[in-house]
Amino acid sequence: MKTNVHWFTYLLAIVCIVSVAGFSMAFADAHEMAEESHAEHEEEAAEEKSSIPGWFRVDTDSLGTNFLIGATHVVGGIPLASTIYIGGTSGEYDLGVVLPVVKGESTSLTLLPTLGVGFDYSGANGPSTLFPQMFVFLPAGKFYFQSWTIATLFLPSYSEDATNTVYTRNRLTYRINDTVDLGPQAEAVYLFDGIGIVSFIIGGRINIAYGENNTLGVLVGYDLEKGEDDTGITGRLSFTRNW
Repeated sequence: MKTNVHWFTYLLAIVCIVSVAGFSMAFADAHEMAEESHAEHEEEAAEEKSSIPGWFRVDTDSLGTNFLIGATHVVGGIPLASTIYIGGTSGEYDLGVVLPVVKGESTSLTLLPTLGVGFDYSGANGPSTLFPQMFVFLPAGKFYFQSWTIATLFLPSYSEDATNTVYTRNRLTYRINDTVDLGPQAEAVYLFDGIGIVSFIIGGRINIAYGENNTLGVLVGYDLEKGEDDTGITGRLSFTRNW
């Protein structure tokens, strides 16, 4: 009888050990599957986040130094491009709709009508300006054309004496290699109230690859509407980071 009891005890112990081991293995497998599922979910979320193209640029020219941050989001199947401009105490918020007009293997045409709202944070007077704009992007093989036209419309909250303006910037570059693009650029500033063109710059533009997804842009130009005491030599230095 004691022998049977001992065998029964041993058998019960073996069953318990096997059961615990089986449960542990099942729990480990389930935990591992949960971790893999969580990792896959995080990877998909990361890919979804990384699929949002964005960029950062800093410009220095006659207007000072400005910081620009932009991104493109797809909302309801519609690609929306947004940009934030920061310079001194001024801030601007832009929103536009990306309109692909032509899509080809080597040539495409994209229009980007945009409306911006500007704030002068040196005072608590709300919006100071409106910025209706139009961008044109035309890559064609090794050539790339870009045009930007913007109207600056001052609101009464900013100043009743401010003069509205139209500014346009157009450039055509040719890709020499993977490092250098260069070509002509022209830009002009037109003031309303019978003042007319106050600046008309023609010059050369060079873009230099500055590491992965980085571009250093240099414009050297001559202002045809220069003042009597000015040499007319002017330009712009910019750095752009894309992701």
